[in-house]
Amino acid sequence: MEKEIHLPENNSGQSIVKSQKSLLVVGANGAGKTRLGTWIEFNSPDRDKVHRISAQKSLAMPDSTTPKSIDLATSELWTGYERAIEEKNIHGYKQGHRWQSKPAVSLLNDYHQLMVFLFSDHTEESAKYLAASKSTTNRVEPPKTKLDVVKEVWERILPHRELVIGGLRIQTKTRDAQEKIYNSSEMSDGERVIFYLIGQCLAAPSNAIIIIDEPELHLHKSVQAPLWDQIEQARPDCFFIYLTHDVDFASAMEEATKVWLKSYDGEKWDWDLIRQDASIPEDLLLEVLGSRHPVVFVEGVVGSFDSALYAAILNNYLVIPVGSCSQVIQSVKALKNNTQLHHLQVFGIIDRDRRVPAEIERLEQDSIFVLSVAEVENLFCTKEILELVSARLERDVNADFQSVSSAIFSRLQGELEVQASLRAAGEIKFQLNMFNEKAKGADGLASALHSLVTGIDANAIYSQSLAEFNDVLSAKDFDRLLAIYNRKSLSAQASSALGLANGSLPEFVVRLAKGSGRDEIAKALKRYFGNFAQHME
Repeated sequence: MEKEIHLPENNSGQSIVKSQKSLLVVGANGAGKTRLGTWIEFNSPDRDKVHRISAQKSLAMPDSTTPKSIDLATSELWTGYERAIEEKNIHGYKQGHRWQSKPAVSLLNDYHQLMVFLFSDHTEESAKYLAASKSTTNRVEPPKTKLDVVKEVWERILPHRELVIGGLRIQTKTRDAQEKIYNSSEMSDGERVIFYLIGQCLAAPSNAIIIIDEPELHLHKSVQAPLWDQIEQARPDCFFIYLTHDVDFASAMEEATKVWLKSYDGEKWDWDLIRQDASIPEDLLLEVLGSRHPVVFVEGVVGSFDSALYAAILNNYLVIPVGSCSQVIQSVKALKNNTQLHHLQVFGIIDRDRRVPAEIERLEQDSIFVLSVAEVENLFCTKEILELVSARLERDVNADFQSVSSAIFSRLQGELEVQASLRAAGEIKFQLNMFNEKAKGADGLASALHSLVTGIDANAIYSQSLAEFNDVLSAKDFDRLLAIYNRKSLSAQASSALGLANGSLPEFVVRLAKGSGRDEIAKALKRYFGNFAQHME
């Protein structure tokens, strides 16, 4: 059944979100997620139903527990005071006792109260079962207490572990080493937080709105979505609101209605429903929405040295590697065309490869900028970087540069025909893309194709390409060589010349860029970013 959730009115005047199952609020750090949860708990029309679980919480799990009246245990867990429900002042005691009058920032320290509640419930249900069994000769079905459900869900999420409930304490053992048993206080953070989250959600009032701030905290990514799926199944009467900045978690919650929390100015929240866009994968959309920085799409993959270099020197941007240059182009255009992201600055940076000036100019009109080196890997071989690395290694800077440049020029000389052919092929391919798509009919199409093909002089293009390489070789123009020489292994040759083993020059440069050498490396490489340099610090 669809449920209406009240939020603070946004800039469009919307204050109600409808959802079938759960609501996920994603926003960058500082966007006001925790304070939004606090508002829902204390100021929304739904406040009487809310049970909020803070991101800031103690995981000190007691080894033993003493149960009490279930009414007192419930009141203490929900509000921090045993008599709050009896005195009909739930909100007042929540504020003053549970949250220490600081509901947005207070450290929630209620693991003991949770254990008391669970064992009190377990004791009460067991007592009822015992009384019912004594009153009849018929078999009475044993109850499934909340502690039993916690054990079931916990063991489904951690199948290699087993919870042992005995007396007034909980212990743990591994299934393949039954004799090795340890107390609850010795559990890992992950084991304790899983127990805590299951228990808190089971302890929430009937038909509650359960708010979980940073539901992924202390949890391995592999258990996040399965855990919350199990908890939601265990509490089908409740509605769940997740507050997160974790893109992977947000993407995994496929059935949740998603809200983008843009900002909070101390009084008002700016939020909007996330609308799906078939041209943008949801995980990419969420990553962009969850960041405060302008976006730069680059070629490559996460974890590569080139993407790590981009991230280090463009530290005021959200750098997203998306694979090939065509994927960079598509991603930039898709985000720019998304009306929900109209405010966002989006750029692309791609390798120069064998692009001609006309193509580069056309790409820049779409905020896609081209490096002045043939491939991003060539950035590791620029004169500025070679000199910086050589100086850091306390070597002879001039001798090292001469050694590296000589090796690379020699490599180019040895494959001159291959490189000239590849460059010529790139120009021919570009010209073939100029086919007149407006041509009509069989004759018109044939005529357009004939005109295009006859207008391409492959011999002249190859000769021009070969001449360009020969000019570079004869002039020993190192900058121009890096601009036209497509060879990803150049950094390996440079590594050897610098005395760095196993082609480790990129690793060395990235390590510097992530540390004390960041500004120096960014300044050294700025001129190689073409017209994007004006957007760099």
